[in-house]
Amino acid sequence: MSDRNMEVVSGARAPVLASALLARIQELNRDYVELMLAERAMPSPGAAMDTLSPRLLDVLATLDEPARNSLSRCPFTLFSLAFDDVRFWQTVLCDPTEMTNGSVEERYGALSTAPLQAAFGEIALFTAVHTAQANRIAARVLFGLPDGVATLLLDAALWRVRRVAIDYPGMIVPRWPANPAFWPDLIRFAAEGDALRLEMAQLLGSQLIAAEINGAAPRSRRRFAARAR
Repeated sequence: MSDRNMEVVSGARAPVLASALLARIQELNRDYVELMLAERAMPSPGAAMDTLSPRLLDVLATLDEPARNSLSRCPFTLFSLAFDDVRFWQTVLCDPTEMTNGSVEERYGALSTAPLQAAFGEIALFTAVHTAQANRIAARVLFGLPDGVATLLLDAALWRVRRVAIDYPGMIVPRWPANPAFWPDLIRFAAEGDALRLEMAQLLGSQLIAAEINGAAPRSRRRFAARAR
């Protein structure tokens, strides 16, 4: 593993992106590809507006299983959980009007209008929280999770984190959907079985993450709302 994926821990060099963690991320990416295609067939109330174009989704749907697996093998998530929107997370995790001593039915019994998104969001959010708890650098690289939002998530009750996934299913969007090269190249080279150029397309994602970490990337504008209660 290259030095880019190493950090000093207790005098030793330990992997920031361990193979087991990367396998989990790639599993989530693979599921997210399937989720996007499922949503194309049955759009959900409250679904995200920042998504891939119908043309790209049509091409994505033609990929066979090996191609989808190859596309998903990125050292970062192919989806965003709105971690770049600090104000959103401050609002949903620190809202004093939100119930704190309500019944367990109130805290856990909310029904989602977008069950596929909500279920995926729960798994992805808890994976991000677990990653941040173990390694903040890995969480930043894989999920785009800045320290400020990581602190909010780690301080929040677990039921509240789950409710964010249920109440805001539209927060899950593809990363860099408007980038003219990332998704088109990723899908095209996966379809062609061109491993070298697919790796270059995935490297572009790593470069975009580096720009976000350095503050050089423009902040996205989120366009999602809470589900109707």
